[in-house]
Amino acid sequence: MMVTGNSRGLVQVLNISTGIYLKGGSSKITGQVYSLVFESSGRLLWVGDGVGYIVSYLFDLPTGRLTKAKRILVAENSPITCLSARTWVSREARDPSLLVNCAAGVLLLFSITRSDGNLLLKRKFPLKHRSHHLKIRSSFCPIISFRQGACVVTGSEDMCVYFFDVERERKPCLNKLQGHSAPVLDVCFNYDESLLASSDAEGMVIVWKREKRQF
Repeated sequence: MMVTGNSRGLVQVLNISTGIYLKGGSSKITGQVYSLVFESSGRLLWVGDGVGYIVSYLFDLPTGRLTKAKRILVAENSPITCLSARTWVSREARDPSLLVNCAAGVLLLFSITRSDGNLLLKRKFPLKHRSHHLKIRSSFCPIISFRQGACVVTGSEDMCVYFFDVERERKPCLNKLQGHSAPVLDVCFNYDESLLASSDAEGMVIVWKREKRQF
């Protein structure tokens, strides 16, 4: 099964073997679907829309049924361009977390507080992200975090890649990678986080190599 979202704000569960959308596996949200992510068990889904809301769903694996659970406003009329979920962030920060990139100039880290996907804001990081048509993405750094503290990495409209320490209260920015000539839209690690790929709005991809356990 696969979950999809469209510009009409419709979330649907598709049986990829038959090509049929499942009965009870669809739901309407407020705005256009911009992002979605499952937690590790596949029983909980979050959907981010184009008007600043995150909706959580309970997902029944045998039937594909979606049940709407929680709905929170992150930033009014600001698209939720990326969602990333982790059951742990680091050895010191084991609580399940949701990383949210929002086109309101902010990167947010939420703690997942209940089995229905309820969220509690933990940290907020300033970010150059205001253009609603740019779907800027962010990610956890679980291996780096396990060795050196809890880290996340994100693209930015100012053409840089940022690393933030989620446990550091003051000056959380650990590193800023420069080299793009357009807004950085996506970042992605390889399997052991020794390489990071970043891509920008003009189609350039840069592969960064980590040296001495740092970028």
